[in-house]
Formats: sequence, C-alpha cells, structure tokens
Amino acid sequence: MKTVTDLATDGSAVAESNVPQRFLELLAARDFEPLAKTLTSDATARFLLPHGLEEYAGGDAIVGRIKSWFESASGFDLATSSEERIGQRQRLSWRFSVVRDGRSEVIEQLVFLDIGDRGFQLEPGATTGRVEVFEAGTMGCADGLAQEFRRRIAEVPIGGSLEVVVSDPAAKEDLPSLARLLGQRVTSTEAHDDGRLTITVERQK
Repeated sequence: MKTVTDLATDGSAVAESNVPQRFLELLAARDFEPLAKTLTSDATARFLLPHGLEEYAGGDAIVGRIKSWFESASGFDLATSSEERIGQRQRLSWRFSVVRDGRSEVIEQLVFLDIGDRGFQLEPGATTGRVEVFEAGTMGCADGLAQEFRRRIAEVPIGGSLEVVVSDPAAKEDLPSLARLLGQRVTSTEAHDDGRLTITVERQK
C-alpha cells in the first residue's frame, strides 16, 4: 500500500537555516517535541490529504497532526529522502517503510518549507550546478572513504554536487554526518535494490 501526502508551510515557517535536514532527522527518529521547535511560533501548514485540505497554525499543532500518523507505528524506517532549494523555499521529500497493526505500508510525502522572508522564486534550473560521481564501491571509513570524500568534494565547484555511490551500509549514517560537519549540504540519500546507496552532497563552501 502506498499513500502520498503533500504538506506546505507558509510564512516565516522555519526557526533555523538548516531546518530541512534537522526536520527530517527528528521526524525519522519520531522525536516530536524538538521537531515542533524547528518551526516558528507563527508557522502555518496546509496538508493536502486524500480526503481534502487540512490547515494548522503553530509548530505544536502542525507536528501534532504528523504525530497522529506515525507515533503508533511498530516499524518506522526511512528508505529515501531528497532536498532541493528553490529560491527561499526548500522542497523536501521522503519515503518511509511503516508497519502498523501488523500491516506494512510505504508512505511518501512531499513538503515545501518557506525559510525567512518570502522572495521571488528562481527560474527552473537557475541553481543547477555541476554534478560529479564518486564510485566508492565497498570502501568504508576504515578503508579511507572519509579522506577520499574530503578530497573529492574539495574538487567540486561551490554550488556543484558530488554523488557518492557506495555499498558500505555504515556510509548511510557516517557520510552525511561528515558532510554536514564540513559545512556541506546533503540533498538526497537513495537506497538501491542491490544494496548500494547514492548519497548526494552539494558543496556550500
């Protein structure tokens, strides 16, 4: 079973500049109280659900609705996620594998987050940078993955992206953490059927 939900937040909805990543991390952990604090007190949200539109105001109310969907799940795993900046707005999507009442589901959601003051949206493709691919194979941190990633991302122009294709399962946690520590932006993590991961990192500085 697969359900799709669109969520949009309007106004000065975000409390911190890295909120898309933080929002997703807290959601994946189902850590709802700090999740609500990533939204400003005057945040508003419109949820486009199968039965129609729902609107909520304030971080607690918005996250309370999200909590009602996921808190009771006995299984809750993040399969894929992606992030894209469009002017002052962030486009964030994710896919969760959920088990509720003994039934497995795939939940896909798409979120648009407004950060700070509103402005004109950029033309499509205006922020697109160069994309480099790093085929890391079975390399892990013990085999020099971290050092090679540092070298590769340094060769990417600012605004460009590095796609790291790797089969080491630990890279799903280790590589995004390293990228953020270096001040770079993780825009997507995709799991493939053969066990490989593609982690896309945009160079910020």
